[in-house]
Amino acid sequence: MNLKESLKKQFIFDTQITTHALHLTGRYAAAVVNNAAEFFAMQEYVYSFYRLDKICTVYDVYNIEAAALGQKIIYFKNELPSVDVSTPFIKEKSDIYKIKNVDFKNNNRCRFVLELIDIYRDKTGGNYKPRFCAPFSLAANIRGYGNLINDIYEDKKFIKELFSVINYELLSPWISMQRENTGNAAAIASGADAWVSIPNVNLEIIENVIIPSYEELKGLSGDIYLSLLGGARHLKHPEKYLEMQKIMNPFLVKGTGFDIDALGADFFSEFADKNKMDLLFGIEASFLAENDIENINKKISDYIKAGLAVNGSFTLYFNDIPADIDPEKLKAIFNHIRNTRSFN
Repeated sequence: MNLKESLKKQFIFDTQITTHALHLTGRYAAAVVNNAAEFFAMQEYVYSFYRLDKICTVYDVYNIEAAALGQKIIYFKNELPSVDVSTPFIKEKSDIYKIKNVDFKNNNRCRFVLELIDIYRDKTGGNYKPRFCAPFSLAANIRGYGNLINDIYEDKKFIKELFSVINYELLSPWISMQRENTGNAAAIASGADAWVSIPNVNLEIIENVIIPSYEELKGLSGDIYLSLLGGARHLKHPEKYLEMQKIMNPFLVKGTGFDIDALGADFFSEFADKNKMDLLFGIEASFLAENDIENINKKISDYIKAGLAVNGSFTLYFNDIPADIDPEKLKAIFNHIRNTRSFN
C-alpha cells in the first residue's frame, strides 16, 4: 500500500474502560456487575462523556463460569471482582465430576450477562458478541495456576479429561445459551485468555494443551476465537508465538505495547500482511499512567502510522484505562486520536 492509499484509510478505535468507569462514576462494583441495567447505564454515560465510538460492554468475563460452579468471587469497592484462586473449585482431581448440569439461568452472574445481551440489543439495535473465559484461563482459575502446571507435566490423562469436561459441560452450553439470547445461533464468540502469555506458558504447553482444547471447543461450538495476551518478546523466535496465535485467532494479529516496544511495530504489521490478517495494537494501562500527554500522543501517532500501512483493517485498542486517570488527560488523548483520524 502506498502513502496516498494509506492516508485514505480509517481505523477502528476501541477501549476497555470499565474499571475507569467505576471510578469516574463512583459506582460500587459489586452492585454494578450484578445489575445489567445499572452496568449499561454506567457505560452509556462514559460513552457520552468521552464521545467514544461505541459503548463498552466489557465486564469481568473471567469470573462468570467459575461463579456458575460456585467458586468464591472476591468483590472490591471500585475494582472489578476476581476469582478467589486461594480456594479453587477443583481442590482434588475428582472434583471435576462436580462439573455437570450447570444451572446458568439461576446464577446471578450468568443472568447478568444474559440480561446485558437483551439490554444491548434493545438499546442499540446492535449485534452483541458472546464472550466466555477460554479453557486454559478457566482451568487456571478453578484448579489453581500452580496446580494446573504441575498437572500438565505429571498427569496428562487428567489434563485431557479436565479440559474435555470444561468444554462439554461448561463452555459449550454457556456459549450456546448466550447465542440464543442474541438471536444469532451462528454469532462468533470471543474467549478471553489472559493466562496464555509468555512466560505464564511456553510454546510446548500452547501446542500440546491449549491448541487442542481450543480445537475441541471449536468442534463443539462452531465459530469461536481466543483473545490471547502476548509475551512474544521473551522468545528466541517470536514469530512462532504469532503462528500459534493465528491458529486460535485467524482473523487478527495482536501486538501489545510491551511486545511492540521490544520487537517493533513492523514485526506485527509484516506478519499481518503476509498472512492477510487484520492488525490490532494495544496500549497498556501502565503506559497511560506513567507518561505525559506528549509522550502518549507520540506513541499513538506512531502506532496509527504503522497500522494504516497494512492492507487489512487496523484497530487501536486501549487494553485497559487506568482507574484514576485524570479525565481531562484522557479527553486530550481521545481528541488526539479523533483529530488524527479526521486528518486521514
